[in-house]
Amino acid sequence: MGEYGIPELERVADRTPRVLVRPSDDGARVTVEDGRVRCREFPLVIMTSNGEREFPPAFLRRCVRLHLDRPNPQRLRAIVVAHLGFEALGASEPVIVEFLKRRDRGQLATDQLLNAVYLLHEAGGAGQADRDDLVEVVLRELSGPA
Repeated sequence: MGEYGIPELERVADRTPRVLVRPSDDGARVTVEDGRVRCREFPLVIMTSNGEREFPPAFLRRCVRLHLDRPNPQRLRAIVVAHLGFEALGASEPVIVEFLKRRDRGQLATDQLLNAVYLLHEAGGAGQADRDDLVEVVLRELSGPA
């Protein structure tokens, strides 16, 4: 048995001692009391980094590191389907092409592609000029000026 605290819930534990949370996609809720999670086994913690900063060697010695290559067009399509459903794939093809062009010139993150596809899919009747403006805003290079 073990336990660990969730700082945000520990801070409000005096006002809200019991909180129902949904820790997974299956919809099951669990109770967190006094901001502390009690468990039979400690969780696996996954941290991601896009290489923007160096981690201290002592931290890295305690980690299992995995390098993932940038997704190719087929993988990007699979990511769109996994996150947004097959119906969003139709709106994604021109955005994937534009994303790949821009990614080769600078720093773009896959979540920017997902945001663009989501917004275009939701705005199904938008005209081409609106679509171009949306893509321009959402697929803005991360390392450039805002």
